[in-house]
This record gives sequence, C-alpha cells and structure tokens, in this order.
Amino acid sequence: MAFPACVVWFLYTGPHDAVSALLWTIPLWVLVLIDWLSPKVNPNMQKTVVSSWFYDAILYGLTLLQFIIISLLLIYASQLQWGDIPEIATSLVNLVVMRILVGTTSGSSAIIVAHELIHRTKIHQRILGRLLLYTVCYEHFVIAHLYGHHHNVATLEDIATARLGESFETYWKRVTIGHFKYAWNFERNRLGLTQAPAFHYKMLANSVLQGVAVEMAILILIFIVFGWAAVFIFIYQAFSAVRLLETINYYQHWGLEQGRSENILAWVNRSMVTEYALFGLSNHIEHHNNARTFFYQTPFSNEGPDMPYGYFVTNLWVKLNNASYRRVSAEKIKEFYRNLA
Repeated sequence: MAFPACVVWFLYTGPHDAVSALLWTIPLWVLVLIDWLSPKVNPNMQKTVVSSWFYDAILYGLTLLQFIIISLLLIYASQLQWGDIPEIATSLVNLVVMRILVGTTSGSSAIIVAHELIHRTKIHQRILGRLLLYTVCYEHFVIAHLYGHHHNVATLEDIATARLGESFETYWKRVTIGHFKYAWNFERNRLGLTQAPAFHYKMLANSVLQGVAVEMAILILIFIVFGWAAVFIFIYQAFSAVRLLETINYYQHWGLEQGRSENILAWVNRSMVTEYALFGLSNHIEHHNNARTFFYQTPFSNEGPDMPYGYFVTNLWVKLNNASYRRVSAEKIKEFYRNLA
C-alpha cells in the first residue's frame, strides 16, 4: 500500500513544477530495482496466514485508495494551466507523470485487486471488483477472464495466451479487440440472441452493453464537472493500466499454447517482491488449477519454465526490448522441455 499512498500524496500536493513532478517517479524506479534484486521465493516455506480479515482489509483499503486516487487525479487535471508556453510545458509534464504513476496504481490497486475480487463468491466483493474495473474502462474483462481465459488457458483457443514467437504489439492488438468480442458474443449467447437482430430488446440485459453505457456516462460526467484535461488523463491512465494488465497476461503464458493436457499452464516467477507486492499473482500456475483459492492461500508451483526476472522488471523488458525477451524466452522453453524429457 506504500506506493498507492505515495501517489495519493503526489496528487494531493499538486500541481507541481516540471522537475518536481518528474522526481515523484523515483519510488516507481526504486520498486523496479528492488524487484530486480529480489530474493527468490522459497518453495518449501509454509505460508503464514494471519487472518482472512487482515487480507480482506488490505483489498478494501486498496480499493478505497483507488477511488481516492481517481478523484484527486480529476481535481489535479482540472487545475492545470494552459495559458502560455511554459504553463503548457509544465502541464504536459504533469500529465505524463500522472499517467506513469496513476496508470501503475490503476494496473495494480485497481485491476489486480479487481482480479482477486471477481473470483470471490461473495456478491459485494464481486461488485467491488466491477466498480474497480470501471475506473479503467475495462469492465468486460470480467467475462473474458472468467469464462474465456480460465476455461481455455494454455491452448490455441485462449485469446490471452500469447503464441510462441508472438510480439507484444501483435498480441496487444489481438487481445484488446478479442476480449471485447468474446465478452459481447458470450452475452449474446447467454441471452439466446445468436440469431436475433443486433438491436433486440433483450440486449438491454447484456452486461457488456451495460458496462459500456456506465463507462460512457462516467466520461461525460467527468467532462461536465472537471473539463477536457480530466477526461484526457482519465482515458490515458485507463489505457496505461489495461496495457499493464495485458503485458502481464502476455508474459505469464507466452509460448505455452500446448494444450492443458500437458499441465504447463504458466511461467514460474520466483521474485519474492513480485509475489508480495502483487498479491500472489505470480503464483499463477496454482491460480489456474484452483481459481477459487484466495491470493494468500495460493501455493507456489515450479511446474513450468522459469522467468529470469520479477514482474516489474519483465514489464519493462517486454516493452523496451521485445525481441530480446522473445529470444531468451524461446530458449528457456527449449531448455525446460529438454530437462522435462
């Protein structure tokens, strides 16, 4: 919760001059460095579970922080000045920093927390997960993830399983369109509208259509209350957060489209910083084996190829030098199968 709290303070004390705004990104680079130097997870270490209330309180606290961050973001954007060239330059730097910081917290405090909550059985937790996804305009992810990815993971049928050799940009274009189309068609099938015209009255019960309507209403309300700059940065941070999510999806399953019969469902990540900072998301193999297990109870599994770095470092690696990432990962897969044989 330290990084989201830092982002809250950045937004609360802003707007900042250009240099000060850039300096506020240092905590993020420190987090990346710590992840790079992180000790490895001990697979034999038994997890100490304090209390379900303690872990749920963390989820609720981060949910509250996300709503505070988005509120402060909109207020901050509405206060930026656009009168002359120095003001415009300072405001643009602030927008970039806001995109970096809020986009990162929205990808973690929003989407990753939402990912945990939409897997829960309690209705209020699932609703909270959907509300968090509204803050990044990605509510249809609920259907695409629960009914698409989890049913077809590590197969050619799964939209979110990156193919062997597939670049991130190719994956990004395919998955962002594919997730929406899958969720839309899933809802049409659920409502029995496969042969019905596009504007059948039953479409009002389409949860994807409802989600789009809510997201459009949010954008209109932001424009009316806070202005165009707030709308711009809200969309920009949402884009950044979704791109972060799909980057994680990309390297979690890259090249593993071999079919579930081999039970190699995801890459193994041994960074302790990644595990604790991202609520056990890196224990992804066991998450797919039992998606109902809470994040603090999901065990570590080494039944897959090893990722060289933690998630924070890999996120930058994938985006800054994707060719290198693909080359190294292809060799890791070959090595894994040689050892398996």
